[in-house]
Amino acid sequence: MNAASTSGRDPTADPSSLYFVDAAHPYAAAAATALTSHRAKSKWSHLSSVPVSSPLPSSAAAAVLLLLRRRPHTALRFHDFALRRLLPSHSPPPLVLSASAAHVAAASRLRGAALAVLASATRHYSPAQIFNALAATYRRFASAPFVFDLLLLAYLRSRRDALAAASVARRILAAGARPLPSTAAALIRSLPSAAAALDMYHQIYTHSSPQSNQLLLPTVHTFNSLLLAFYREGKCDEFKIVLQEMNKYSCKHNVCTYSIRMAEYCDRKDVDKAQGLWDEMIREGIQPDVTAYNTMIGGYCRAGEVGMAEEMFKNMEMGGIDPSATTFEWLVRGHCMAGDADTGMLVRADMRRRGFGLASEVVEELLDALCQNGRVHDGLGVLREEMRREEYVPTRRSYEVLIKGFCDEVEVEVAIILQAEMAGKGYNAGSEVYHAFIRAYEKSRDYEMVEKLRKEMAAMDT
Repeated sequence: MNAASTSGRDPTADPSSLYFVDAAHPYAAAAATALTSHRAKSKWSHLSSVPVSSPLPSSAAAAVLLLLRRRPHTALRFHDFALRRLLPSHSPPPLVLSASAAHVAAASRLRGAALAVLASATRHYSPAQIFNALAATYRRFASAPFVFDLLLLAYLRSRRDALAAASVARRILAAGARPLPSTAAALIRSLPSAAAALDMYHQIYTHSSPQSNQLLLPTVHTFNSLLLAFYREGKCDEFKIVLQEMNKYSCKHNVCTYSIRMAEYCDRKDVDKAQGLWDEMIREGIQPDVTAYNTMIGGYCRAGEVGMAEEMFKNMEMGGIDPSATTFEWLVRGHCMAGDADTGMLVRADMRRRGFGLASEVVEELLDALCQNGRVHDGLGVLREEMRREEYVPTRRSYEVLIKGFCDEVEVEVAIILQAEMAGKGYNAGSEVYHAFIRAYEKSRDYEMVEKLRKEMAAMDT
C-alpha cells in the first residue's frame, strides 16, 4: 500500500497536520520510559507519576504508541489508559490516536484489537477521514497493508454499513492495492443487490491494476458470494457469468458452490438436475455437508418425493453428518405435503428428542395437516408444546387453522378460547374465523349467533 502523502512530505512530522505525531514531546519519552524500564506490576504506577499537561495533546499520546510499537500489548493498554485518564472525556477518540493504535495492532497481527479500535472510530468519523488518517500515518508506524482491510471489515461488522465499506474498498483500489480475497468476498456478500455485487467484483478484479501476487486473486469464496447474490434475487440465469469467471481463474467448485447451484434446481422442482450436480460433486471427491444435504432433502420434499428425502436423511446420518433443525423441518413439511400427518408427527418427536423445535411456519403446516385428518386435538397439543419454548411465537395462521378445525368439529367453546387468546396476541379475527364460527353455529342451529356474527362481519367491511 503506497501511503505516502501526495506532496512527498511526512504529515506525521508536520505540527500543522491533523496527523502530527510529536515524538519530541516530553511526556512521550517519559511515558515510554516508565512503561519499559519497570516491572509489570509497578510500571503503571510509575506512569501515573509522570507529569502531564491537561489535556494531553493527542499528538503526544500518539507518540507514546509510536515509541512502544515493538511492545504492542503495552502500547494498546496505554491507548486505553490515555482515553480514560489523559484525554478529554465525553469526546470522540482523537483520529490520529485511533490510527496509531490500529497500526500498532495490525503490524503485530493483533487482528481483534485493531478491529476494536477501528470499530470505535467508525462511530465518530467518516470512511474518508479514517482512511486518510491510516494512510498518513502508515509509514511512520511501519504498518501492515491489511490494516485497510480491517477498516473495511469494521464497517461490515460493527456498523453493518456495506456502502461505507465499498467506499473504503474503492480507496484501497485507488491507492494501487487490492483487498484480501476473504475481505472482498465478505464485502460482495454484504452489498444490497446482485448488480452491485458484480460491479464491485469487476472493480476489484477486472478494472483494477493487474496483480502478480497470486494471494490477491479471487477465490472460490468470492465466486460463491456472487452466486449467492444472484440466487437470492432469483436471477439464476446469471450463474453462467460467475461460472465463466471461475473458469477464467481455473477455480474449482467447493461444497458451497454445488449447494447454491443445486438449490436453483430444487427451487424449480427439477430434482433430477440437482441430483446430477450431487453426483458430480461426489465424483470430484467433495464431501457433502449439512447444507448440501438439507438442500437436496428440501428439493425432494418440494417435488413430492418424500421417500427420496428420507433416503437422503439416512445417508446423511450414515455419513456422520449431524442433522440440523432445517433437516427435520423439511421432512415434517414433506410428509405434511404428502398428507401423511402421522409420519410428520413421528419426525417431530425425533426432532424434539434431539433438542430442536419447529419454526412457526412449519408448525402452521403441521397443524393444517392434522386438522385435515380430523386430529384437531393433537394439533392443539402441538401448539401448546411449542409455546413452552421461549423463542417460539405462535402465528395468526396457527390460531386460524385450529379455530377452523374446532368449529368444524362443533367444539365452539374451545374455538372461542383460542379466538380470545388470538386477540390477546394482537391478532384480529378475519373473515376466515368469522365464517368458521358461522358454520359451527349453523350446524348447532344457533341462528341467533349466526345473525349476530354476520352483522359484525358487515360492520367490519364498512
